[in-house]
Order: sequence, then C-alpha cells, then structure tokens
Amino acid sequence: MSEATEIYLCKAGQALKQGRVEYSDSISTKAEAELDAIQRCKWDKKIAKVAYYAVNDAGDFKIILTYNNPHVEKDEEEKPEKVKKKPTKKPGLVARVVQAVTGPSATKKKIKKKPATRKKK
Repeated sequence: MSEATEIYLCKAGQALKQGRVEYSDSISTKAEAELDAIQRCKWDKKIAKVAYYAVNDAGDFKIILTYNNPHVEKDEEEKPEKVKKKPTKKPGLVARVVQAVTGPSATKKKIKKKPATRKKK
C-alpha cells in the first residue's frame, strides 16, 4: 500500500480547500513535515498555513501536521486609485510669444467675449 502526502498551502484568510495543493512521496512523518513547513514558509513569506495529509490508494487520509506561519506577511490592502487631475493647458502660440517678449511677470490680459446676438427675421 503506497502512500502519498498532500500538502495544502494557504495564504492569509484562505481556506484549506482554496489553497494550492502539492504532492510529495518523501514526507511521511510529523518531523519531516514540520521541517518542510518551516522551509516553505521561509521561501514564501505569504504562506499563512500549511497542512499535510497522508493519503492512501483507497482514498483514506490522515492528518500528519498543520503548521501556522508565525511570521506571515499579509498582502497590503488595496489602496483606492488616486483621482488623476487633468493636465493644465499650455498657453497658445500667441500667448507664449507675448510672454516671451514681455517677460513672465507681465500681467495677463483677459479677453472679454461679446454676448451672442440674435438675428431677427
């Protein structure tokens, strides 16, 4: 009767069934599983929980070890996107020429628009 070991790797807030599953033939004891769990948590700091199950050919399983990572790095919460400001319009060609001739400290002239007139029929 050959046995394999299922290894469930879960991130913070994730259930065992949602975690990534790997298989191993070399892990069969609690000591081996604990050493493997510590090593996996060193490699990937986002692993929060590791569970080892011995599974036989008949489909029966037995828990070998469940390891909770004490040094888990939680994912940063998603920050809301910053609202992008509209870029300021560059002055037109005439305004740039006037500014170049008069200098940047010159006062700007405001152009008044004439009110729209209606034509009578």
